Amino acid sequence: MGREHGGTIVKATVSGPELPPLPETATLVEPLLQRVAEHPDDTMFSVRAATGFRAITVREVADRVLAVARGLVAAGVAPGDRVALMSRTRMEWMLFDLAILRAGGVTVPIYDTSSSEQIEWIVGNSGAVLAIVETAAMAAAADQAIAAESHCREILVIDSGAEAELGRRGATVDPAEVERRSAALRADDVATVIYTSGTTGRPKGCPLTHRNLRVNSLQSAIAVAPALQADEVGMMFLPLAHVLTKAYAQFCVERGMPIAFATDVAHLAEEFPLAQPTVIAAVPRIFEKVYEGARRKAHDEGKGKIFEHAAKVAIDWSQARAAGKVPLLLGVQHSVLDRLVYGKIRAAFGGRLRFAFSGGGPLGERLTHFFAGIGLDVYEGYGLTETSPLLTINRPGAWKPGTVGRAVAGTHLAITDDGEILARGPQVFAGYWHNEAASAEVFTDGWFRTGDIGELDADGYLRITGRMKELIVTAAGKNVAPAPLEDRLRASVLVSQALVVGEGRPFVAALLALDEDALTRWCVEHGRPAVPAAELARDPELLAHLQTVVDEANASVSKAESIRRFAVLPRDLTIDHDELTATLKVRRAVVEREYHDLIESMYSAGE
Repeated sequence: MGREHGGTIVKATVSGPELPPLPETATLVEPLLQRVAEHPDDTMFSVRAATGFRAITVREVADRVLAVARGLVAAGVAPGDRVALMSRTRMEWMLFDLAILRAGGVTVPIYDTSSSEQIEWIVGNSGAVLAIVETAAMAAAADQAIAAESHCREILVIDSGAEAELGRRGATVDPAEVERRSAALRADDVATVIYTSGTTGRPKGCPLTHRNLRVNSLQSAIAVAPALQADEVGMMFLPLAHVLTKAYAQFCVERGMPIAFATDVAHLAEEFPLAQPTVIAAVPRIFEKVYEGARRKAHDEGKGKIFEHAAKVAIDWSQARAAGKVPLLLGVQHSVLDRLVYGKIRAAFGGRLRFAFSGGGPLGERLTHFFAGIGLDVYEGYGLTETSPLLTINRPGAWKPGTVGRAVAGTHLAITDDGEILARGPQVFAGYWHNEAASAEVFTDGWFRTGDIGELDADGYLRITGRMKELIVTAAGKNVAPAPLEDRLRASVLVSQALVVGEGRPFVAALLALDEDALTRWCVEHGRPAVPAAELARDPELLAHLQTVVDEANASVSKAESIRRFAVLPRDLTIDHDELTATLKVRRAVVEREYHDLIESMYSAGE
């Protein structure tokens, strides 16, 4: 029998191990102050220089943070004031974030790809009194967006000397004032208001406290402690406006791990070997791109068959290892291929990467086993902005590909009778910023309703099967979770993004966005001139190939859930067209609206 929580039948519950309590003085500035007191000459950050990466010491970071914090005080930022921060991921992002906290303020991150409308909403809704942006173009967008009645008094531009300007202003501010504000912070004070990426509807502000984020960093450390070594090096390249990257940065700071800041995602292939990280956090698309790049390179060099065999051996070896016994012949093959193939793929990550965190979407069991088989354990986890973010994670000694792991310390999970995942724990936020109605919707008797659908197995591992809001109900009343099908479709090197549709329809269909590089390669391999997807959308040979991809995805579901028709989009989905969030999640409503006619055409002729 299940237990009732606000009328919801709870089918299963599980809890993580006990979590030691945090003191009231546990804030996000505490680790920096401890490090500068104990190890001031250690490397804290490193940035790209002409010949590699230039190290920046803990002392230099602390001095620059203090100078900016004094400048923020001079600019009128009071304790508890919100300060908007809009920039790509770079060292200065963390300098300003730490300075805002040192001044007693609250950081409101904004994605560097945000539109004027989004900037206006976030700055206005948060009540930010100051905006710090990276470029003059962002300043122009922000200036246009911020209404006259906004609380925002000023916009400072990083590329135009914002740090130096605040340093000048703060020269007359007593450093003791900053120290007083830092000392007055408490664990339950709000540290940041992160706005959800908004795949549907307007973004909601998620206030996360110092405790939320410090606890989650501790939970992560407890989970992966057996894998950590003394010489770990992190690397930052995903948006720091996203909670996954924010939490990863905090984890690195607390563990004393130097952080190398990549120029951007486009330069990773060049900069991984220079920075040689040992631990990274990434979204699944990064791992997919590395796999696809290695596969393409092998085929271009005429070694396609060797790569495909090596990939199969890597997956088989990982699966056998997970089962507890690797057959002798498989082990021998794996050892040989490690020297011939796998080492080269590891070199793409810099050659020293020991493990990685993956979040923000499903990585997929096959890809997880592939990377484990080449010598890189990817620990897939699960969480939301509202949970700081980590609720579960795979870890050393407790690793089951295809799942998102077990509950982290101090966390309680439950599954309702309709499959929704509920959570409780010290990393869960208290409610949305100035939105009581939305807050009331996501809490039931102390449980946070994640909106995700999942299953707990007998060993306490969580498997995500879909989103409550994205669950498709066909005209026949069949419930279909699109995420597993979309994950399998994206496993094809040709498919960049997939969107499964069928709400209220007689059957399930799919839109496929193709990877431009992979499509060019497909054309060359088939003796065809390389042309855009728009010109091949109805090509019989391409459609026949994609049908095999769809058939493989359909093999994982019942006939009622299977994809009966698909269509090829004229181009890949992009952030610029507002079809993807900054973390590469598909904005379903936007894509369905943009390609309404194409979707209708798949249903117009009946089944």
